[in-house]
Amino acid sequence: MNGYLKDSHLVKILCTFTKPELRSFGRLVNSPYFNTSSQTTLLYGEIKKFYPRFAGAEFTREKLFAKIYPGKKFSKDLMNRLVSNLIALAEEFILLNSNPYRKQNLLLGLRKRKLHSLFLSEYSKIQKKNKFNLFAAEEIQQQILTEEEYGDYFLDTDKYRMWDIQTDLSMEYHLIRFLYKAAQVFRQKTFLNTNKDSRTNVAYHLETALDLTGLLEQVRGSDIKNKEIISHYISLVMLNSAKDKKLYEEIKKYISGNPLINETKDIYIGYIYLLDFLSHTLKLVKGDERIYYLNEKKIIYKEIERVYFATGRIKMLFAFFRNFILSGINTHDLEWCEYVLNKYLPQILEKGNESVGKYYEALILFHKGRYSESMDKLSFFKSDKFVMDKDVHFYDIRILRFMLYYELNFHEEALSLAETFMYQLKKSRNMPASHRSSAESFIKNYKKIILYVLNNDKDSLKVLAEKIDAERSYSGREWLLNKTKEISEENKKGAN
Repeated sequence: MNGYLKDSHLVKILCTFTKPELRSFGRLVNSPYFNTSSQTTLLYGEIKKFYPRFAGAEFTREKLFAKIYPGKKFSKDLMNRLVSNLIALAEEFILLNSNPYRKQNLLLGLRKRKLHSLFLSEYSKIQKKNKFNLFAAEEIQQQILTEEEYGDYFLDTDKYRMWDIQTDLSMEYHLIRFLYKAAQVFRQKTFLNTNKDSRTNVAYHLETALDLTGLLEQVRGSDIKNKEIISHYISLVMLNSAKDKKLYEEIKKYISGNPLINETKDIYIGYIYLLDFLSHTLKLVKGDERIYYLNEKKIIYKEIERVYFATGRIKMLFAFFRNFILSGINTHDLEWCEYVLNKYLPQILEKGNESVGKYYEALILFHKGRYSESMDKLSFFKSDKFVMDKDVHFYDIRILRFMLYYELNFHEEALSLAETFMYQLKKSRNMPASHRSSAESFIKNYKKIILYVLNNDKDSLKVLAEKIDAERSYSGREWLLNKTKEISEENKKGAN
């Protein structure tokens, strides 16, 4: 068994290669510039025959060795050296194909060798062919390196005035890079699960010390080349703490007016800031204003889906899958929910979580008023499979089950289920504080509605409706409010 290569570092690397990459890697292995060992070349020729599984009774060190050295006694040390050679070549191949700064490295090499005419020709080609996307970290760095090489060329050729001008321009791109990173770090600083020590985290000190408002005013009033994008990044960082609607509108307008933003490989951080602002605002508003912001959130989610996921640029992420569906439910756009579920569920299931599909199918059926079908889907979930403190769906599943029991008129059973859940909440030690607070608010109000239905206490219903309406948003709150309204309307009809 020790002779098998299946779990070796070499096989782990080769398994990540596509067929075209494997062919390119073969050319590298066969190149005398990279590899002077004919035995290493022969070993690769034998190993690649087992692509893509790299398994089987013949795929052992001993049998591969026999193919390379017929009749020679197996040498573990020699075989290890050949395998190590291939690992080094594979790492070199990855390095060559993972370097986004090749053109900038060429500029550096030409300048260091004082090949000035070739340097200027290459710089001119880069300027003509490349419009760097300053909304993508990799391309911001490419821009910085390109402009710094150009500045160093002026320094090398004693053109100090031009070097001074170029240094100022490079500083703009460094500022853009800094603000881009600051936008990411400042947002991470607000995550509830990041228990960072302010004394050792520079983001806290930056946000406290920097006069971002003053900086924004100065940049907007200047004549610097990149003032619009610099102003945009400053606005992002400010929105993190200011939660200002005017800033939100400015950022949204800027993003929609810049097509380069939607060419980034990763979801642009500006979209995340807009969503954070909306999530914060939705906790504070009610009525028509809440409906407006829910629709705003869905519009942004739809744009993210269109640009990044529908194009296949990024595989669906569970957090977005969940939030896309919930945004449709919150805005009564069940067609959008079903589109997301049908299009992206296979990608979610690839990660081995069958329960995700069952839950969201049940949730959509519930909001369509097909309660029995929803309950059938929900019957997939067994209580012993989902632990309160560990499974992200535990709370969501329970809330949906409570609502279904009510709609199906299982009121006595619902009350018993609610009592059990309250007991579980008290026993839980690791449930996140925000989840616990939401769960407690829902279940207390839910029990009161059930008791009203069983006891017909009209006065308590009115007080309860006012109490729920005054509470901050949590999962199930809108349903609770709708139930109090429905019961009130039924009472009025009965009185007439």
